[in-house]
Amino acid sequence: MQNVFRAMHDDEKRPKGGMTRLQFFITVFISSFGYYIVPNYLFPSISALSFVCWIWKDSVTIQQIGSGSYGLGIGSIGLDWSTVAGFIGSPLATPAFAIINILVGYIVTVYIVIPIAYWTNAFEAKRFPLISSHLFMANGSRYDVNQVLNQQTFEFSQEGYDSVGQINLSIFFLLTYGLSFATLAASLSHVGFFYGK
Repeated sequence: MQNVFRAMHDDEKRPKGGMTRLQFFITVFISSFGYYIVPNYLFPSISALSFVCWIWKDSVTIQQIGSGSYGLGIGSIGLDWSTVAGFIGSPLATPAFAIINILVGYIVTVYIVIPIAYWTNAFEAKRFPLISSHLFMANGSRYDVNQVLNQQTFEFSQEGYDSVGQINLSIFFLLTYGLSFATLAASLSHVGFFYGK
């Protein structure tokens, strides 16, 4: 422990043409701060640049297909590393077979299953946005959760639910929920079959 404290208070000489550890730390800190503050807070639109949406800006279908934030993101590019690495965390620390496995599942789900389910109007999907995590009423308006909760105890109110109606989800959120539950069941099955006796 003494070595740690001693290292923190050592006088370090700057090598010719180089930098000290503190200078390197400050340079990396300022660079990282700038790199994350610009796309996340000052200019978030560089996270999803969609040339398809710019060309056909009045078409709702093209916005659903091309928007990187509210659609399928076909033709959309991201200049932000957190957007590029968002589906896996850091692609530098994950094995290639895992990245390919996740990418294939992502492509099948987002570019095949969700468009087919949405444009065939499965589960009345066209009443709601293509991609949204919000809850909706049957007519497509936002669901008021306060009407189905007791305001004093925050318990579920069956009378409120009966008067408001059932909860509806966007097709993306519905399939994401379903696949999440399937993943949990598959994980338990995998452990049982491969490691059980």
